[in-house]
Amino acid sequence: MPEKASHRVNFALVRIITENIDLIPDSFEEGKPAKINTGLNFGIDTNRNFVKVLYKNTFQQNEKNFIEIEVACIFTINEESWQLFSNKEEGKFILPKGLAGHLAMLTASTARGILHNETEGTPFNRYFIPANNVNDMLPSDVVMPLENH
Repeated sequence: MPEKASHRVNFALVRIITENIDLIPDSFEEGKPAKINTGLNFGIDTNRNFVKVLYKNTFQQNEKNFIEIEVACIFTINEESWQLFSNKEEGKFILPKGLAGHLAMLTASTARGILHNETEGTPFNRYFIPANNVNDMLPSDVVMPLENH
C-alpha cells in the first residue's frame, strides 16, 4: 500500500467456517500439563475482493492432540482499498500488517467462541484459546500472489 495519506479500509465479515473441530478424549489425561500450538494463514479471492483468514489451534499432551480446531473467517474489502493493496505490476496483493493482525484477531476470537460452545459441559471446556496478541505472529505485511482462483 502506498505510504501517502492515511486511508480508511472498509471491510465486512461475510462468512465464518468451522473447517475442523476434533475432540479426542483418548488422547487426554486429566490433570496432566498441556501445550498449545497455533497456526495462521491467509488467502484471497480476487474475483470477489475476499480475504480469508485461517486460524488453527491444537492442544496437546505427550505430543498427542486432544483438541484440534480450525476456523476461517472470510472478509470482503471495499474496492478502493483492494486496488491500493493490489500491485498488478508485480502480481502481488499486499495486506498491511496492522489490518492483517486485526483480521487475524477477529478470527482468533471467533475460534475462541466456537471452541467454548463445542466443549461446554465437557472436561475440555477449561481449555481455551488465550487472548494473546495475534499481531505478534505477523513479522510484516502479508504478501500473496495476485491471481484469479
